[in-house]
Amino acid sequence: MIEDLPRQYARTRRFSAGAVTGLTIDSTGRYALFNRQDSLWAMDADRGREQRIGSSAAYNTARAHLCLQTAEGVAVTNLETGQRIDLPIGAVDAARLDPTATVVAFAQAGALEVVGIDGSNRRTLVTPDGDAVTWGVPEFAASLSMERESAFWWSPGGDRLLVARVDESRVELRHLADPTRPDAPPRMIRYPRAGTHNAEVTLSLIALDGSRVEVAWDNAEFEYLVQVNWTTDKPLFAVQSRDQRRVHLLEADPATGETALVREVTDEHWVDVRPGTPARASDGRLVWIERDVDTDTNRLLVGTEFVTPPGLQVAEIRSNTAAGIAFLAQTEPTETQLYLYDGELRQLIEEAGVNDGFVADGTVALDRRTMTGRRITFNGRSIESRPERPHLDLDVELISAGPDELRTAVFRPSWHRPGMPNLPVLLSPYAGPGFQLVMAYPAPYYAVSRWFAEQGFVVISTDGRGTPGRGPAYERATHGDSVNPAVEDQVAALKYVAERYGDLDLDRVAMRGWSYSGFLAAAAVIHRPEVFHAGIAGAAVSDQRQYDSYWKERFLGHPDEQPEAYRRSSLLPYATELARPLLIVQGLADTNVWSSHALRLSGALSAAGKQHELIVFPGEGHRISDEDTIANLLHLELDFLRRSLGVSRGEE
Repeated sequence: MIEDLPRQYARTRRFSAGAVTGLTIDSTGRYALFNRQDSLWAMDADRGREQRIGSSAAYNTARAHLCLQTAEGVAVTNLETGQRIDLPIGAVDAARLDPTATVVAFAQAGALEVVGIDGSNRRTLVTPDGDAVTWGVPEFAASLSMERESAFWWSPGGDRLLVARVDESRVELRHLADPTRPDAPPRMIRYPRAGTHNAEVTLSLIALDGSRVEVAWDNAEFEYLVQVNWTTDKPLFAVQSRDQRRVHLLEADPATGETALVREVTDEHWVDVRPGTPARASDGRLVWIERDVDTDTNRLLVGTEFVTPPGLQVAEIRSNTAAGIAFLAQTEPTETQLYLYDGELRQLIEEAGVNDGFVADGTVALDRRTMTGRRITFNGRSIESRPERPHLDLDVELISAGPDELRTAVFRPSWHRPGMPNLPVLLSPYAGPGFQLVMAYPAPYYAVSRWFAEQGFVVISTDGRGTPGRGPAYERATHGDSVNPAVEDQVAALKYVAERYGDLDLDRVAMRGWSYSGFLAAAAVIHRPEVFHAGIAGAAVSDQRQYDSYWKERFLGHPDEQPEAYRRSSLLPYATELARPLLIVQGLADTNVWSSHALRLSGALSAAGKQHELIVFPGEGHRISDEDTIANLLHLELDFLRRSLGVSRGEE
């Protein structure tokens, strides 16, 4: 008997088990590093030999040595000999090997310490000077919203560190309790919601003898430390104003801590600080990705000149070495291509698809993903990715819907034939900032849409305004309003697909989603009940003022200055207007979208006499992890859709 797809999806951890993830090249260019089957692996460029380093975990490399940080502690492995030394320091918050591969710096209990790679000469460089102060640990907004995972950086010579001091004493303190264990004390978490105090972040240059120099910039005006890069004699970093409309790229003098302005960037909505930037090219020139307003293009800037053409949307830097700057960019939104700039610009992978890769001196790692498969090579040698194939064939059609050419994925039941009754419709988008769902490769989430289609639905996923990949203006079209443009695009795509196929039942339309799309599903049934007849809202923000400051203020501004934008983009003010079935799903241990969003929305609906359903999962965070819960939730969603839309099992 063929295994139920939701059960297969859960058992394989959403088809990630056995798949290669986190592909990169080490600092020498001699080793490809990647995760597969819960392990970290290295492949030697010369021999093509794979070696298992340890469990999948955070790591960094220097001079053919790898520093691995696990939940239990820190280990240093010599990639050439395979020798591993477990450092006698216990669990840490962060660890990084210095560029000379002789010393490991680590953050532990709020302090920053160093130790030799043989475990000797452990010493403390700096200790916290307050109960809410830490050194070398990223604040909440940095790790969740800025993609800055580090809070200390080695100098190129390994003689000192640039270290972030984080003071969260004014950040709102939240209490995360487990309602199934009323005897257990709650976890205390600092969470900077919109309009409230952020963490105070400063930088210091600290030598290995503990001497310290503070780095000076206008922290009051530029309170966000977004990214840091130190590959030349002076560290380079990006700081951003609270309204995110200004970014200063600064360099610091290692001896005095004084800073100099390298570049100022402004935007009427917000300035993006893209992954891998700011940085220095091997010849010392600035490397930066900047919005070119005249051509509506995110372009690669080297020095003071754009080196990529209008229309090529540069997304991020993947590697930056003497061999050139490798980066990802898009012309067709459903595809991602790998380019190299080394004085000339060229595309490294010709196949259409979702591609990736890295370039170092003498080595190239390429990751090609198309609708028919995936191929990974390191200097021409294959690296096998071994995910389990879904039991259902993909069978998806990617189209451009309507005059705005909204990129859309359509899934239809394989068994439906002309003359059969029209099909109910399920919209399953993400449609929010920072993520594209409609991509030209067999993404694992496509399998879930395929499964819903086989249950008798036409499933539609659309990347509307606000999603990346189509240029700055498209991303900024939802600024000040997280609801109406996004819902309008979902409606437009629905109408286009209905006209194209002619067999959709527009009297039975639902939307399901998680996180942003969970919010969108609830907003759709509240604001457009004539179009949407049921909604499934998983981990949905119901009050935008209760989400984190950096992410939410980017799109809606400060709540004290833009109260109407927050009201318009929230669900709670419109709870009395719900007229369609709504299923709310929430993990009670979620520290991204807190359970208060779901509980307050359910309370407001109940107070207004509005029927709805609520499913909560104790102990689950923003991403459900329990295998049974993952599988059974999909069946619970299906049951809700059938009941709400009047779909009988006989229609399958």
